[in-house]
Amino acid sequence: MAIKNLAAERMSDFRRVLKRAGLDGYLTTDRLEQRYLSGIDLSDGEAVFLITPRKGYCITKRLIVSKMTPAAAFLKTEAVAYGGMLQGALDKIKKLGLKRVAFDPALVDLENGQLLLQAGLCRASGLIGEMRMAKYADEVAKLRKACQIAWQSFEEVKSQIKTGMTEDEVRILMALAMHKRGADSIPFNIVCFGENTADAHHTPSKTRKLKAEEAVLMDFGCYYEGYTSDMTRSWWHGKKEPAFYTKIWNIVDQARQAGVKALRAGASADAVDAAARAVIEKAGYGKEFFHTTGHGIGLQEHDRPILRAGAPDVLEENYVVTVEPGIYFDGRWGIRLEDSFLVTKNGSKKLTQK
Repeated sequence: MAIKNLAAERMSDFRRVLKRAGLDGYLTTDRLEQRYLSGIDLSDGEAVFLITPRKGYCITKRLIVSKMTPAAAFLKTEAVAYGGMLQGALDKIKKLGLKRVAFDPALVDLENGQLLLQAGLCRASGLIGEMRMAKYADEVAKLRKACQIAWQSFEEVKSQIKTGMTEDEVRILMALAMHKRGADSIPFNIVCFGENTADAHHTPSKTRKLKAEEAVLMDFGCYYEGYTSDMTRSWWHGKKEPAFYTKIWNIVDQARQAGVKALRAGASADAVDAAARAVIEKAGYGKEFFHTTGHGIGLQEHDRPILRAGAPDVLEENYVVTVEPGIYFDGRWGIRLEDSFLVTKNGSKKLTQK
């Protein structure tokens, strides 16, 4: 069944955000914000969106006009000369008589930011970023599919991993398996053997071969219709798993379970981090857990909220986050276990499974 696109609903909801903020409009050149509001995948620099409490405008080059057709019911597309999109949007603001128009300063470069300020626009951070944390039904469906692709691909590839293969050969197997199942692209695909598993974001080697008895860590995800998955698995390759490896694996797994148990609408990001971190610290390995417990996923593989100590965010229903505690011994091996979850009123639903 085709996934219903709720971009029109998001656009309508964003107009209400503008009204509550007392703004006459919002200008964005950011491709992720544009995809969120229109449902259409644009490249950097292909369009400028101007959204008012009553109407949305896409100022773009003639080449892109037909691409915007699916959003025609709620986004009016106007073509301007090549290189004139930003000025075209500013001219539109003047023509419409808009007085208080905002932009997000974190999403434009310094030159364009200064230009917008000189044109009379004001700064407003995170208007769409705040909206993006709680997912609409179509976003949840795409995230679920992306997670399913990743999980099923790992199940296929793990059985193919043999002694003597390089990290890069396994990476390629994973990429092919995910593409075969419908992935649009592979944003990250980490494969680590032995001592490399202690490197949290290792780049797979074309020469490092898997030995008969050593640790393996894989951290991977894919994009499906613009939305990403993220999961990590760690295990011992061989029949002589060291007792210490088993001990640490179980501690990390207990930390993961504690973090998952803390997930629910109304819980703070700080509390989820604390729940997982407490297990590892109690076991005496707090210094070996040196990253956050998790993060949001959606249009980006690392998004808000961030599950870390002191994080200000409070989880709400339909946030999608990872839980990924880890313990790492530099020069030896490391273990990280990660799954993605949909936050619900009373808990969460695991997405990285069948």
